[in-house]
Amino acid sequence: MKFGKRFRIKISIIMPEWERECMSYKDLKKQLNLMDPESRDEGFKQLLKNELVKMNDFFSKREEEYRNRYQELKREVADLDSDEDSTQVTVDLLKFHNKLVLLLYYHQLNFDGFLKIIKKQMKKTGELFSLPSMQRDNNKQVFIANSLDNLLAECVETLRTLVHKKPK
Repeated sequence: MKFGKRFRIKISIIMPEWERECMSYKDLKKQLNLMDPESRDEGFKQLLKNELVKMNDFFSKREEEYRNRYQELKREVADLDSDEDSTQVTVDLLKFHNKLVLLLYYHQLNFDGFLKIIKKQMKKTGELFSLPSMQRDNNKQVFIANSLDNLLAECVETLRTLVHKKPK
């Protein structure tokens, strides 16, 4: 099975609600196949840039939402006073953890698609690709998920603490 088909299947099964937010690998591949190998096709580069902005904006927005939600959950953990409350907060933290993992998977899946399409572009044109040139207009870091990794680690640590915490 080809990468594009696997990419679409994974998205439709794992994150159908985010399908429009994922890279349009099929459109990029079509644009790449239409371009003349001798030219430096600006149409492909612009489409790629638009996809990067779309993915990065979605990722950044979700990351900020999740960071805020985590702060709420930490306050709930700090205010616990019964076993019943502890159980509900634990469930909420586990659901939150799953959302973080899904966002990391979104990030990884799109990163893989990006690398695959760039490899095809370099093979077709012989032109080296430069991510910094794509980011000049945007000034945002693309494909950097370190802070999300840290948030995930914090969430796991909070879950560990909560499981071993005695109610007040």
